[in-house]
Amino acid sequence: FGGLLLLDSHARALEFCLTPAGEHRIARVRGHSRARQHVARRAQIAPAMPDGADAAGDGDEEVIIEEMEPDSGTFGATDGAAAAAAVAMNKEANAAKDESAGEDDEIPEGTSPQEAEMLKIDKEKKTMSASDKLERSILWKAEGNDLFKKNEIFKAVDCYYHAILYCRELMSNPQYYPKLEHNDFQRKTAQDLCESVYTNLALVQTKYANTLAPDDAEMAKVLEEAVKSGSEALKINAKNVKAMFRRGMARSMLAKGAKNVEAQKILADAKADFLAVLAEDPQNRDARVEAKAVQERIKALKKEEAEHEGKTFAFGATLSGIGAKEKDLLGDGSVKKRLEDAGDGGVWMNEDWLAPDAAVKCVVHITCAMLSSGGDEGKDVKCGTAPVNVSFILGDTDMHEGIGIAARSMTIGEVANFTMAPTRLRAEGNLASLLPDPNGVTSVWQIKLLKFVIWQDTARNGERLQKIQEEGYGRFPEELSEVFVHWRVFGPDGSMVHSSRNTIDLRSGTAGGLKQVEDEDKEAPCYVLSENCWEPLAIVCRSLRQGGVGELRMKRLPPLPKEEPGGDATASASAQLSMMMNKFKSKDGKEQDLRHCTVRAELERVVPPLAGPEDARWEGVAALVQERYRAELLLERGAEAAGLVRLRRVVAWAAQLTGANAAAVASEAAAARASIGWVLACRAAPILDLGNVTSDVLAAARRDLQEAEDQCAWLEEHHPNSPGTRCLRAKILVAQDDDFAGAHAQLLEAQKVAPDDKRVQQELRKVKIELRNVEEQQSRAQAPGRGLLRRVPGQAPIKVVEIRDSLKRARSESSDDAAREEAVVKLLRQLETTRISWETVMETRIGVELKSCQDGYGAEAQRLCAQILGRLKDESKEQRPMWES
Repeated sequence: FGGLLLLDSHARALEFCLTPAGEHRIARVRGHSRARQHVARRAQIAPAMPDGADAAGDGDEEVIIEEMEPDSGTFGATDGAAAAAAVAMNKEANAAKDESAGEDDEIPEGTSPQEAEMLKIDKEKKTMSASDKLERSILWKAEGNDLFKKNEIFKAVDCYYHAILYCRELMSNPQYYPKLEHNDFQRKTAQDLCESVYTNLALVQTKYANTLAPDDAEMAKVLEEAVKSGSEALKINAKNVKAMFRRGMARSMLAKGAKNVEAQKILADAKADFLAVLAEDPQNRDARVEAKAVQERIKALKKEEAEHEGKTFAFGATLSGIGAKEKDLLGDGSVKKRLEDAGDGGVWMNEDWLAPDAAVKCVVHITCAMLSSGGDEGKDVKCGTAPVNVSFILGDTDMHEGIGIAARSMTIGEVANFTMAPTRLRAEGNLASLLPDPNGVTSVWQIKLLKFVIWQDTARNGERLQKIQEEGYGRFPEELSEVFVHWRVFGPDGSMVHSSRNTIDLRSGTAGGLKQVEDEDKEAPCYVLSENCWEPLAIVCRSLRQGGVGELRMKRLPPLPKEEPGGDATASASAQLSMMMNKFKSKDGKEQDLRHCTVRAELERVVPPLAGPEDARWEGVAALVQERYRAELLLERGAEAAGLVRLRRVVAWAAQLTGANAAAVASEAAAARASIGWVLACRAAPILDLGNVTSDVLAAARRDLQEAEDQCAWLEEHHPNSPGTRCLRAKILVAQDDDFAGAHAQLLEAQKVAPDDKRVQQELRKVKIELRNVEEQQSRAQAPGRGLLRRVPGQAPIKVVEIRDSLKRARSESSDDAAREEAVVKLLRQLETTRISWETVMETRIGVELKSCQDGYGAEAQRLCAQILGRLKDESKEQRPMWES
């Protein structure tokens, strides 16, 4: 919602709710007795207001607020009187807070009276049903109408705000917000109520602004809020004639304090409002009079503008006859400026934007052309290159330093020629490549500063800038939410690289028969956050609510997605065509990365993920099946992290279900656990086989394998003969001890139960290959001695295994640190004199044990570990060809 209710804080939204001491304290409707009084009053008011929508009907313009007594608020107050009123207001509010200390103990210290009231309302709403909220809102509106008739403006506004606060959330669709527990009829009632109250607010705010002095700064703020209130009413009902008229009146008054050009724009909007009223109600005499008056004011402003331009042109012609003087911007002659056309003259540059770690960055948009190059004045070679539109962050090293200096010296709309030395044109990034190449000589450039835009730098390094135009309404999307979003990608030159609205237009009359166009009626594609949503798009969506619009500018974007979600062949073909036709090209025609591009997202709808059995959308066992199916699809695509999230959800949900369909639930839970263990074991196995990984990575792999073991233990207890259980145990045996014989036995049992299981068959083939390799290596093994170590069929090399196991015991069993280290050093010296083949290193994973000893013991142990690991690495280069052949 806009208007006063969605400003920077709730305090701003209620700033009209309090008046000086003794005038009015925040009204509260509490208790059933108070509610009954308002119902009675509502019954008295209803006959006078048949539509129940406005505090003032056809004759509402006859209310004369200017005749209120001087002490009835802050109307007409001087600055001193206003300050005194503010002090009195604070004293009164604090006194009210003290009086209600018993019921406000939970409100933090330092909370303003307005914020405290908001907190109380939010707390009260949590215990109210949808019907109670609507009734309370109707009562507040009825009291506001009554107070407005008595010209008690501030009290009326207070009531209107309370009316909206109690019912605004009920305008949400019950289908997507089931926790509100309201129905479609209550939603329609809330919409009608909010539309009516917003329309009343527009009238009240406009009338209050009419009492202020023309030079009062508050007047423009109040009128802007009146425009927003009218707009909010029209969002609910685009044909609300009263809201159109009142917004037009507010705009008409707002234009009186604006400059010529801005006033013309505001009056054009006001005229559009009045004409819209006449389109709905051709007999509306007031709208016709106002539309004619606004048109006359627009004509007068245009005439005034033409006269001013005539004077400016005469002055500019005189200047051009004299000739603009060249200015040395840096004092060393490397960047010289000659003004061609003055801009608006405004000061816009903030030096803080140039700091590399600044939280706010400035992006400037310019048009740039190289006029000539060579010679001190650039007159040797006339270039006449076509102007190039380009945007860049001030201070970005990917843009020529001279271009940045030039832009900072200009005002909006200004055109100037700059003579630049080659030392100021040395950037080689993607941005600089968009501009003509000066070839290392002095050159002359003509630049026009179009605009500047402020962005938030979330990482404070210039890599990722974000800007939110409209945040939207409702909740921010959580992970796994379905987001329906249209998006575009724009290059640094403003050209569109890709659009989700792109579609293929087959036209036989065009070259090639293909044309790419945007279809504004095309449905927004649906993505799932953290699964199939392009990462830059996901970043923007996480910062928006439903109906929000935002942008993300990145130095380097990942490749565009090759397919649209959902398997739509037409959408996927459109996406591929977009990449083919709009891909960035360097000057040599090769495809380039997407750099310094902007992603603009329009979030149309958000569907939160299924929350579990307590969710209204829960469909029983079918929900478990669907969730696990999605997880398996993600695993097939290689998205392990996303797949694990959904599998863990299946396990958690299954634990909450009891009673009917217990067998089906248990089956789904077992399958999910088997998949979790499988993914973790597959992820841990290759890391545990390496001897040169960091301790953190090794610890993470061990945690994964331990969780896989826990899942397998649960499965062996509840589903011992399941193919998934057997397959998981086989994988753990291989990951832990390279026990291919044991894994082979487990897989053979799994094959008997599920001969067509794809995972069992694939793993069985791998294990058979490894078993044959082990047998071949063992057949080539030599007798014990100084040569290669003796092997026993089905076992790892005996001596190395003994040393490895002794090292494990020495590290874990002894409580005396000195004795433990002495034992470890002794074993390491024994290992140092032992020759170990590369296949033995791989089979026993002795390198992992050496790494553990190296990280946790003294200098001698560290030296021995480093020496042994270095020798194993060097010898492996000679031994691997020997046994691989």
